[in-house]
Amino acid sequence: MSHTAEIPMVPGSESPLELKPLKAVDPKAVYHRRAQRLLSLAKDSPLADYFELCRRVVAIQARLAAEADFGQLLAWGKDEAIPLSHLGSEADSYWQGLLQQLLSDLLPQVGEDLARVLRLLMQQSPEQLTSWGASLRQGHMSAVPARFSLFIWAAMGVYWSHWAPMVIKRIDQRKVAQQNLCPICGSHPVASVIVDQPRAGLRYLHCSLCESEWHYIRAHCTSCGQDKGTTLWSFDDTQAQVRIESCDECHGYTKMMFVEKSPLMDVVADDLATLMLDSELNAKGFGATTVNPLLLAHETEQ
Repeated sequence: MSHTAEIPMVPGSESPLELKPLKAVDPKAVYHRRAQRLLSLAKDSPLADYFELCRRVVAIQARLAAEADFGQLLAWGKDEAIPLSHLGSEADSYWQGLLQQLLSDLLPQVGEDLARVLRLLMQQSPEQLTSWGASLRQGHMSAVPARFSLFIWAAMGVYWSHWAPMVIKRIDQRKVAQQNLCPICGSHPVASVIVDQPRAGLRYLHCSLCESEWHYIRAHCTSCGQDKGTTLWSFDDTQAQVRIESCDECHGYTKMMFVEKSPLMDVVADDLATLMLDSELNAKGFGATTVNPLLLAHETEQ
């Protein structure tokens, strides 16, 4: 891994006429593309078996996103900050229904060891699932058995990503301030995405739960907001498709995906495929300030 020293990061003009503070995505398209990307990346990965499990989960997410019953959009205030962060018990009922469908579809596709885990999760009470879901959304990963986290988050992701685009259409984006958590659901980002439209070099953070993207000025730490002491790291050169931005103030880091260089990239799949970058930054004393929905099962229980 080569330290590329201080790669210049120029924010450029930030005219609100030239960018959208929030970008909605089509969850069906996102899940389909992610499944295809996982299939492609698995071919050369030592984690091929895990990539295949994730691909199967994401493929089911794509089907559920297209076919499931999501009910009606629950009450929320148009002027409310983070509108999808507190939806209440009715939302729990819907995402838990999605979880049962996901587990039922996945069960015939896995070996007996994992099948036992899936059956055990299917037997959990609604109250227990509600508690675990809330813990995950609040970032308390160790409060949930690691073997269940991947599947619970996957079900919640289908539900929240269904409603996020509709909420984005209805809110006044002029009131959306720059923030390190998703302005729609309050979850952590997966990574930064650097795009070339409407202007080259714009950075958006991609939500780990509802898949929304929100603008965040370059050269500012995505965790503490500092604009000093940020450094870019890469494996091979300063033009690498995946780089890492670290912060000397909070000692956090986030990956940056330059999707204009590789349109087939998926923020979740490519983050999973570049764990060696995480290892290098961890060894230097930096910690991730992001969450990958496909790595939740690897959280250490305490």
